[in-house]
Amino acid sequence: MVCLLGGQRLQASHVQAGELYYRHLSGNQYRVTLRLYRDCAGSALSAINPELVYRTSGCSGGATIPLTLVGSSVRAGDPYCAALGPQCGPGQRINMESGDFEATVPLPPGQWTLSAVSVARPAMGNVNNATGSLYCEATLDNRNGLGNTSATFISNSLVLPFLGWNLPTTLSQQATDPDGDSLAYELVAPLVGCNEPLTYKSFSSTIIVDPADPTCFTAVPTTPYSPTFPLLSFNVTGSCPLRQVQPYFRFNPLNGAISCQPALYNPGVNSPENKYAVAVKVSEYRRSTGSNGQPVITLVGTIRRELLLIVVDPGTNQNPTLRPVVINGSLTQPASAVIPARPGQLVSVRLTGTDANTNQILTMSSNAEQLLPNSEFTPAAPGFSPTVQIDWLPPATLAPGLYYCTVTTTDSNCPIKGVNTQTLTFRVSAPTLATQVARQVTALSAVPTPFQSQVSFTLARPGVQTVVVFDQLGRQVTTLQSQPTGQVQWRPAAGVPAGLYLARTADGRQVARLLRTE
Repeated sequence: MVCLLGGQRLQASHVQAGELYYRHLSGNQYRVTLRLYRDCAGSALSAINPELVYRTSGCSGGATIPLTLVGSSVRAGDPYCAALGPQCGPGQRINMESGDFEATVPLPPGQWTLSAVSVARPAMGNVNNATGSLYCEATLDNRNGLGNTSATFISNSLVLPFLGWNLPTTLSQQATDPDGDSLAYELVAPLVGCNEPLTYKSFSSTIIVDPADPTCFTAVPTTPYSPTFPLLSFNVTGSCPLRQVQPYFRFNPLNGAISCQPALYNPGVNSPENKYAVAVKVSEYRRSTGSNGQPVITLVGTIRRELLLIVVDPGTNQNPTLRPVVINGSLTQPASAVIPARPGQLVSVRLTGTDANTNQILTMSSNAEQLLPNSEFTPAAPGFSPTVQIDWLPPATLAPGLYYCTVTTTDSNCPIKGVNTQTLTFRVSAPTLATQVARQVTALSAVPTPFQSQVSFTLARPGVQTVVVFDQLGRQVTTLQSQPTGQVQWRPAAGVPAGLYLARTADGRQVARLLRTE
């Protein structure tokens, strides 16, 4: 059962996935965004005319308003190697294109449900598609009169989420919230309408023949699909001639990370068995203080991502992985392990990509600067084993808890690139000394950033002060004196290597990050 998906086409001409957001403008005014993902071989996004429905009770009634396409938001997915060129249009390979539709609506205090319906999702292997409609929904509870901006998924990098047959794969459905509210993730049933979930199919038991060894069989039991097991994903155990499988589909409710290993691939052209509907819901909770002085946690909104996953045959390609990460230049641990951090103390994480396939060029990226306040991501040029670095100085006022970001490693395989997205978990612990708790640390901006021969920054208050410069391992490099104006200049000696440095006043209350390049 080996067949590269290079020539396969999606024949449906409509929307494949979507999500709905809102942003508080002022007063009762909100900007609502519907992000749709359409099949590149189908009708253009400009031909889609969705409407937003917003209501405060049940599934009927409410007001409607047209949503307008933002032309600058349209972009195609990039799942293929550069040698193939752009792939989005009739006659091209499978791909998706995303675009944002927007409208401004009044949402006075109430419990609001926002929704939009598009057609049509294709036939899929795990659900009965019914009308084929794709229903996107978000909710807002602003009865307390406070404006709320919804959480948003980090990016629309899910265009197009290919899953390699029999390959361990990780995906991120991580979201961020501009109001600092707490987020909880869950897998839910896809919707075709208000309170109308799609029904799931059952997969009958079957025997899969190993194409590399026709005498080796794998027994797959009868398996009911569900929101938490939306595709056939197994770990294979035992030995030939008859191997067994154990269900393997992991979802992290704290950060939206998905881990799986697709076990079924049908080489039939445009086979529905290779397509799976998955839905992720993110609930947004706000902490406040009640009239009795006790903490109150309130659900203030939800968003959903309706997505389509497609299983492909990767041939001999393996997904790239990360080597054990190096923390602060000395501690080595798996990328999946928790990374310790403290407010006001720099933590540096060095990550190196690797690939089991020889001659694969790897590219690495991260959303750390979006998710970790006061952090910096230092990229590396694509290569066989690139090394990148995340430097994070948690603000002194940052609440203790778990904080997340992702690092994505992409290989250069043709036609379909292999991708691995690793979620990094930082545990920020509270300062141990009362003096540390009370101390406020001011982050200073240095110019230029990065710098080569000279860098400068200005202290919060004028006057001559002592400033100490440390390297990323905490070793003292030099001592500087500020000018009466508060300005500090540093011209590193010739032997000082490129890298990240930390300049700190003697009292430790003012800090500047200094990134030097060659």
